[in-house]
Amino acid sequence: MPLLGWGEYDYEPLRTCCTLDYTKGDRNYITYLIPLAFFNFMIPAFIMLTAYQSIDHKFKKTGQFRFNTGLPVKSLVICWGPYSVLCFYAAVENVTFISPKIRMIPAVIAKMSPAVNALIYALGNENYRGGIWQFLTGQKIDKAEVDNKTK
Repeated sequence: MPLLGWGEYDYEPLRTCCTLDYTKGDRNYITYLIPLAFFNFMIPAFIMLTAYQSIDHKFKKTGQFRFNTGLPVKSLVICWGPYSVLCFYAAVENVTFISPKIRMIPAVIAKMSPAVNALIYALGNENYRGGIWQFLTGQKIDKAEVDNKTK
């Protein structure tokens, strides 16, 4: 939307990439920050929470606990929560008194989210865990050993 004049990007303090320019305080920018935080954090968190609760309910019915269903939602909140809080805070208060390096931390944590998600799903899947173990140690895990470890 910044291409259309709604919101604005600027360089991060270390000048490695761009992020939202939190120093703007005009009405146009405030009307951009609140929907951004709502549609890019709260709605996905709600969808993930309900979907994983449904999966957890099915796991409990069948007695198969193969994956911690709360972990992806927690990683979303941990990775994107600080960024969303900073967006909401910038919409109501002036953030220029916060050090630029401190303002950069939520953006860096949010950018770690894809790597964290990849680790969660890779380590949560039996086949990937076996492949990772084989890659690291050179030992192949038999299917029976994987089944015994999950029970």
